[in-house]
Amino acid sequence: MTHDTITQREMLQLLDVRYHPNGKPMIYSVKFVQLDGKLRFFPQAIVCGAGKMHNKAYRMRGFQPCDCKGFPEDHVYPVRINNILEFNGRRVIFTKNELKNADTVQ
Repeated sequence: MTHDTITQREMLQLLDVRYHPNGKPMIYSVKFVQLDGKLRFFPQAIVCGAGKMHNKAYRMRGFQPCDCKGFPEDHVYPVRINNILEFNGRRVIFTKNELKNADTVQ
């Protein structure tokens, strides 16, 4: 697997880590498609709940833009995990098999 891709499973494992051991929030970069179809890119965002629901059961995550120190700047954007296109500058793929098939398609 190349370094410019990440599987959805690996991305979700990273999203479960919300804080550094010193207590500061983890800051991620994310590009996604909103529920209304708008493409959004947050160069710095923290992960939080997507509302009053069970996020893992509904396959949702909440992203909130922040500054470089982790202080929130805007409201929380609920995102379906299948709508996440890039994570930390890496293209999100579903499985490693898709990468093999994508390499043969021209």
